[in-house]
Amino acid sequence: YQRRVREAVVSTQSTGRLETLRRRTMALMRKTAQYASETGVSFVNKATGLGGQVQIHKADIVDPDRFKSFLSTLEREKVAAVRSKYENSVKCLSYDHRGDFKQSDHKPVLALLEVAVDKSLPAGIKFTSDNFLWKKGDSLTTTYNVAKHVEVGAWDWVCLCESDWTDANKHYIVYEYVALGKGKVKFPSMSHPGKAKTLQVVYVSSKMTAPVAVANVTCQI
Repeated sequence: YQRRVREAVVSTQSTGRLETLRRRTMALMRKTAQYASETGVSFVNKATGLGGQVQIHKADIVDPDRFKSFLSTLEREKVAAVRSKYENSVKCLSYDHRGDFKQSDHKPVLALLEVAVDKSLPAGIKFTSDNFLWKKGDSLTTTYNVAKHVEVGAWDWVCLCESDWTDANKHYIVYEYVALGKGKVKFPSMSHPGKAKTLQVVYVSSKMTAPVAVANVTCQI
């Protein structure tokens, strides 16, 4: 029942479709109280909240005009909920185009975006340490954990970069492809910079074509 009501929000506004949906909703309302409780629907005086339960008064379904108004209410609440959640998540700091490219009538554009990240979400791939120690003459083994819902790509790679890197594809010092199922990458001793400094180890996802995990590497002599 709840799923049908949510589908109504994005359904066409044609009278025939609305009437069909209203009749189907009325039929669903005649189901047992157990079905209603399992889907999280409660019948109260008004429709509220898309973030939790959908609450509906029976009269909103029986009367065609009230049913249409009910759908509009759900749509407004959905739009408001989405806007409040995402409107401040991405901010465009600058925007420009490359008019010097003459190969196509579609001129390339570029933008600098500030993106908010929900830090409460668990990382899909994460290094086991925020800081690895690497002594001169030793090899460096970096280890990482992969969440169950994340699929490691066969062409994922891990690289070492200077601490001020901005693009791992351009600024890597050395890289190694990951071994599926191993959870670690080893760098040879010859890759040690030969002096005390701080590098960063970066895990790059081939599917996302982007870095997804970063950790520091303290190089010692």
